[in-house]
Amino acid sequence: MENSLPNDSKKTIGTEPHLKVDPPTSIDGFHDLLTHYYSLPIFYETLKREISFAKREGHTIALLKFQLPNETNLDQLLFFANELEQIVRQHDLIARLARYEFAVLLRFDSNIREACLALVNRVENVEKRKFSYSWSISDGTKSLEEMLKEIENPQLLFPAHKS
Repeated sequence: MENSLPNDSKKTIGTEPHLKVDPPTSIDGFHDLLTHYYSLPIFYETLKREISFAKREGHTIALLKFQLPNETNLDQLLFFANELEQIVRQHDLIARLARYEFAVLLRFDSNIREACLALVNRVENVEKRKFSYSWSISDGTKSLEEMLKEIENPQLLFPAHKS
């Protein structure tokens, strides 16, 4: 049986069901309803703490954004979410930012840029459809708002290399 949302939570384009434009929701305030990743307020609060910790301790963190195509249906979204959870290390954090957008907070790496590239490569190996990604790296000198603005910059959104 196909995973599906109630009829009022879907719109149909052609014959494919798609998620509504509404942002992710949460029943308990801590987790996204569909993916069970951290809710946005919890993720943002954790990111603020990690930025402060990075500045205080001289560490570097990275925030990665993965964006799926607008044609993504619910099954594809849940497959991506499950695969992302399998790929990301246990001490890194995942959140669903918007309908087709996921964020990963990488920390505790001596070479954070290489960790970003490694994660993107692992995602490319399991995700057969096209997606885009961006990242922001900070040693604590960028604010939460600056990091979020950087990953939202369309000029910094890269398509995954697919043949």
